Amino acid sequence: MRPFVAPENPMRSVGGTGSSKELRLPPGYSLERSDPDVLVLRCPHGTAVARFSARGATAEAIEQEARMHYRERNRSA
Repeated sequence: MRPFVAPENPMRSVGGTGSSKELRLPPGYSLERSDPDVLVLRCPHGTAVARFSARGATAEAIEQEARMHYRERNRSA
């Protein structure tokens, strides 16, 4: 399965969660769906940032985790 990759102006649906909410991730962040039960949020370098249950994950929770990681990463740069 191909991982979900967010483009520069990301707007993609989470899919598999029953939500029609569009997923908005910071530039370079991606959502991997290689395991049908687990969604893995990855930063631009490919490191896993967080894991979510594919059944219970919400777009809001994924977006919040990505934004928080993005801010922390850019503060230390």
